[in-house]
Amino acid sequence: MSAADPTRQEMLTAVNAAIYAILTGGYKSLSASERSLTKLGISELRDIRRELVRELRSTENTVSLGDVSGS
Repeated sequence: MSAADPTRQEMLTAVNAAIYAILTGGYKSLSASERSLTKLGISELRDIRRELVRELRSTENTVSLGDVSGS
């Protein structure tokens, strides 16, 4: 990862914000003058969130185990 890449926690925060935006009336796609933008749907965002949480928990467990075994 480069210094500019977001952390998993930052990505999780962004995914949660995107889910919230959809739930509170955010748009999924827009079109204007031959250009269009499509956001991820809530199911894709939930899948990404689930994976990020799994990765964060795995990292926490690895750090905790490393701290215990390093004593």
